[in-house]
Amino acid sequence: MRKILSRGAIATAVVGAGLVLAPPMAMAGPESATCSVSDCDLFDVPGFPGGTISVDADVHGVGIGRWYVWGPNGYSCTNTFQASAGPASWVCHNAPAGTYSARVEGPQGPSSIGLRW
Repeated sequence: MRKILSRGAIATAVVGAGLVLAPPMAMAGPESATCSVSDCDLFDVPGFPGGTISVDADVHGVGIGRWYVWGPNGYSCTNTFQASAGPASWVCHNAPAGTYSARVEGPQGPSSIGLRW
């Protein structure tokens, strides 16, 4: 019994150390919105440090969905996807630091849009 408890304590210490050493940027800026209709907006997400934004989007139905991201200095990024494909993620590169908004449109709701960095 002591060996089992000892192994558990060591595993917990290793996992805990890994969490402490994880880079803080990997967990920064998650914001999302879920809507019961086919269009969904996420406005004024602050604190983006600049660089690459991850976009998570989902709509339902058959046809084309489209997401948009916009921010400071006229920056914008957009893409289309098959609505029937399920939730997916994309990236926008070289985005300046600042506050961002996003929108997803699709043939049928519910829908969701999220930004991560």
